[in-house]
Amino acid sequence: MKITPFSAGFGVEVTGVDLAGSLDDDTKARLRAAWAKHLVLVVRDQENLSPEDHVRFCELFGNLGKRSRPADDRHEGTDAPSEVMFVSNRKEDGKFIGSLPDGEMQFHIDQCYVERPARATCLYAIVVPDAGGDTIFGDLCRAYDALPDDLRGVVDDYDALNVFSYDSTSREQVGKISNARQFVQPMVVSHPVTGRKALYVNRLMTAEIVGMPGDAGRAIIDRLVAHEEQPEFLYTHKWRKGDLLIWDNLCTVHARTDFDPTKERHLRRFTVEGGPLVGE
Repeated sequence: MKITPFSAGFGVEVTGVDLAGSLDDDTKARLRAAWAKHLVLVVRDQENLSPEDHVRFCELFGNLGKRSRPADDRHEGTDAPSEVMFVSNRKEDGKFIGSLPDGEMQFHIDQCYVERPARATCLYAIVVPDAGGDTIFGDLCRAYDALPDDLRGVVDDYDALNVFSYDSTSREQVGKISNARQFVQPMVVSHPVTGRKALYVNRLMTAEIVGMPGDAGRAIIDRLVAHEEQPEFLYTHKWRKGDLLIWDNLCTVHARTDFDPTKERHLRRFTVEGGPLVGE
């Protein structure tokens, strides 16, 4: 197995490992250590990875997470476990079989709008278009480290309300807060292994700063998301069939680029269970 860091300053490519087979203890330990340090693992060339293999890989990093979405967006024809979610524009009987089928999606943190957000998200590419549909990751640890002093003072002292309406891909689609799932989270979290602080704010779902007037809070959020989305904090992943990605869902933010809706994009998703967040 070879682990190669990306030039973006975070994230690694993993090659020379077959996740359909059993892994020895040394390989497991190297994968866990690489994930803790680099936040995003890109495991290449996992052709025909079964749902069971996918789950077994996720469980290297913790317990399998439960679905946070309604069960009716699950493709009932699959033999995957009930925790599965498909990010897919594939249709059967004229209906999408999965979630978030097409288009661009703004930067977000999975499940930040519930009490126990997923610790990690793991996505496997079954079919991908030849262009577009890339996933852009942002390093929220480096973003926190580079915060101006005035913004650091805000995020260290305040919490924020995160909201989401299912299948919304932009802030404008989330709608009224009363119609969306919502939860108050700290604006700064710590990595459970390395202890590094991370900025826990995102463009799509962070709606307001608790205890701050609306306009003032929104202006701060706009500055924070513009800061964390700067190119120096980002890695753009161009998907290949057989790619398996797992990313740290506390310390990274991610987005999707647009793609041709006539081209099929079908990915299988599981999460790793998280716990309540502890702020700084």
